[in-house]
Amino acid sequence: MKTSVLPIAELSEHQIASWIKLLPNNGVLDCPCMRPEYALFAGRVLPNIEVAILSADGSDVGFFPFERHTGDLGLPIGRFLSELHGVVAAKDTIWDADELIRECGLKAWQFDHLIAEQEPFQQHHSFTDDSFYMDLNDGFESYCADRKSAGSSVIKQAARKERKLEREVGPVRVAAHTTEKSAWNALAEWKSAQLLRLGYSDMFRLDWVNALLEELRPVDEDEFGPLLSTLHAGDELVAVQLGLRSPTAATSWIPTFDHDYAKYSPGLILQLKLADWAANEGIHRFDLGRGENQTKLSLASDAFDIAVGSVDHRFVRRTLTQTYYGLRNWVHASPFKNVSLKAVRRIKALAGK
Repeated sequence: MKTSVLPIAELSEHQIASWIKLLPNNGVLDCPCMRPEYALFAGRVLPNIEVAILSADGSDVGFFPFERHTGDLGLPIGRFLSELHGVVAAKDTIWDADELIRECGLKAWQFDHLIAEQEPFQQHHSFTDDSFYMDLNDGFESYCADRKSAGSSVIKQAARKERKLEREVGPVRVAAHTTEKSAWNALAEWKSAQLLRLGYSDMFRLDWVNALLEELRPVDEDEFGPLLSTLHAGDELVAVQLGLRSPTAATSWIPTFDHDYAKYSPGLILQLKLADWAANEGIHRFDLGRGENQTKLSLASDAFDIAVGSVDHRFVRRTLTQTYYGLRNWVHASPFKNVSLKAVRRIKALAGK
C-alpha cells in the first residue's frame, strides 16, 4: 500500500471517478459528506483541504480527505458540519490508521463522526454514539407502517398538527429544494436563535460557514447537492431545513423553524414530507444525525455507530485528550448529566467555539 497526498483541487477526473465508484453498496459511505464533491466545494472556501490517496498495484483503492491546520493538526472536512467521515475504501482494503496519519504529514487527526466500523481506527475511539436514520428502502408507506408497529405515534401526531396548522394558519405546501435567498436568510436567522437558546455557539458567526453554504446554494445535481427545503402555511414560511443528498442517501443537516409556530411542530411535518419525497426519488436512507431527542427517536428506524476520538502522535496532547474524554464519559454517566452538559455548552458558546 502506498499513500500520496494532494491538495483537493489537484484531484484528477480519474481519481474523482475512482472515489465515486467506491461509494455504492458500501455501507454508510453513500452519505453525501463522504463524496468528493463535498470535499471539492469545501476546498473552494477552506484552502487547507487535502486528500490522501491509497494505492496498490497501480490502482487507487482508497481516499482520506481532511483539513490541515496549524501545527499539522488534521480535522474532518467542514469540522462540525461533517455528518460522517473516515476512509473511503472497500471493506476488505488493509490499511493502518497510525501509518496513514503519519504519511499525511499530520501529528494528529481528530474525529467526532467517524464511521465506527472502520477497524483500523477503533483503538483510537474515545467513545461511540448513535447516528439515527429513517429507513426508506421499501418506500415511505412501509416506513410509516414500521413506525406504527414499533409503537411510535409520530406519524399520527404529525398529521394531527398539520391539520391544525392548515385550519389556523393556511394551506400547507412543501418545496423539497429551493434556491430562494429568503429561505437561506430564514435558515440563518432561526438557526442562530435556536442555537443560542440551547446554549450553543452560533455557527453563522463564522465566515467560512457562510461562504461554504453560499457555494452550495446554486447547486442542483442528482449526484450531489443541497436540499434547502421549506414548509409554508398559507403565506407564512414556518420551517426550513438544509440537507445534502446523494443518489441513495440524504441528510437532515441544518433543520430549524419559526419559533412562533412551535406548537404545530413544523419541523416534524417538514421532515416527514421530505422523507416521502426522498423515497420517491430513490433515496433509501434519510440520516437524522447524532444526538438524542424525542422527535428524532420517534422518527428513527435504526441507528449506526459513529465514534469520537483522535489519532494523536503527541504524547502530552494524547494524555490530555484521554483525560478529557474520561471526564466527559464520567459526566455522561453521572446523575448531573443534563446540568453539566448545559454548563459546558454555555462555556463553549461564550468562548466562541
